[in-house]
Amino acid sequence: MRSKRILSMILLICIVIPVLFLTFSTGCAKRGNIEPDYSAAIAENILMAMNKSDYDSISQYFDTEFKDAMKKMIDPKTQKAYATEKDAFINAVCKPLIDKIGEYQQGTLKFDRTLTEKGYTSVFYKTQYSKEKSGDVTIQFVFKDENGKMMVSGLWASSKILQQ
Repeated sequence: MRSKRILSMILLICIVIPVLFLTFSTGCAKRGNIEPDYSAAIAENILMAMNKSDYDSISQYFDTEFKDAMKKMIDPKTQKAYATEKDAFINAVCKPLIDKIGEYQQGTLKFDRTLTEKGYTSVFYKTQYSKEKSGDVTIQFVFKDENGKMMVSGLWASSKILQQ
């Protein structure tokens, strides 16, 4: 009787420990399927402004980290840093995107998923662009809380044409 009880305890421990290990060892990244209430309006505004290379109307959405990264971008023509973050955004982000996949098609923003890790929340959207005929363009907006306000800290686009 006692050996059955000990065996039951050992079996329970052998099951519980791996489950706990898997639960706590998967890291801090949390995947989600609920769209944050702040992200869609910001995403739509940024994508529409990118169509017009209008940095001024959306610069208030970008955090310090994003703006600093813009200042460090190198112009391939001059091999020097862009004069301003606005120049970098227009010439290194907007123009290449428009040249390759065209303009964002207003109203096609569809929430896909979130990923939260290390203080950043990535919100992924599926969108349509005028020259991308082989499927959706996935846009990833990375948000970070800066002084109590969710700001864009990164922005990436992925599609079949962009992968070529």
